[in-house]
Amino acid sequence: MKEKKKQLLYMKLKEELLKEYEDKPYYSPLPSERKLCDMYHVSRPTVRKALQILEQDGCIAKISDKGAFFVGNSNKKGITHQLAHATNISFYNQVRLNGDSTRSRILTQKVETASEELVKILRLKVGARVFHLERLRYINSELWTISDAYISYDLCPELMEHDFIMQSLHNTLSSYGHVPAWADRKIVADRANGYDALNLGLKEGDPICVARTITYDANDYPLEYSVNREDFYHMTIGMTIKNNPNADEKNQYINII
Repeated sequence: MKEKKKQLLYMKLKEELLKEYEDKPYYSPLPSERKLCDMYHVSRPTVRKALQILEQDGCIAKISDKGAFFVGNSNKKGITHQLAHATNISFYNQVRLNGDSTRSRILTQKVETASEELVKILRLKVGARVFHLERLRYINSELWTISDAYISYDLCPELMEHDFIMQSLHNTLSSYGHVPAWADRKIVADRANGYDALNLGLKEGDPICVARTITYDANDYPLEYSVNREDFYHMTIGMTIKNNPNADEKNQYINII
């Protein structure tokens, strides 16, 4: 009976925290364990167990020396195919929030000179360096997308020290104080080139979707520019396609619902 009461306490605390943070901004910090004990009049083991379950459910992210941050509410029903809807939530956190697993195969992880386009997008000086991470990203066992991410090297040189096979780029960036707050995403239809076809298991010329995203912090400073290329089927479930009268088929706009 005592054990059942303890279980009810930490599950009750979990639900109360979910309700409390339901409408708060992405990556809102949670109070310390001690403060949570005082706020909810429960013991430290109860708080730790509730936080452990929230982390397992993908609702919070724990960052060493930073604390715990709210990244989503698993009570809000959704499906994996709705990933594109959450432009301010990282791929990694959204997949976990939906109860799925994700991993990556690293194709490129290096520092290179920023292109003219990246200089403009990330507000860099000509000749500045960027951290470039190219991955094949999987949901469960299914290959989902080819992802290219670019971040100013000077913003976070430590990124080169991390292994992103199972690790979140956004969570890692946040752990160094650069927290993504919102994103501007543009999605267009395209045709798979030879490289896309080889990596995504498609035929050259098959329809794909290309999502270009600029992720900003709370001060509207660009943290990351990413380009995701994926099977047209993946991106279009849960979305509508609207033809742009001034564009050909290759440049159809895909509007997020």
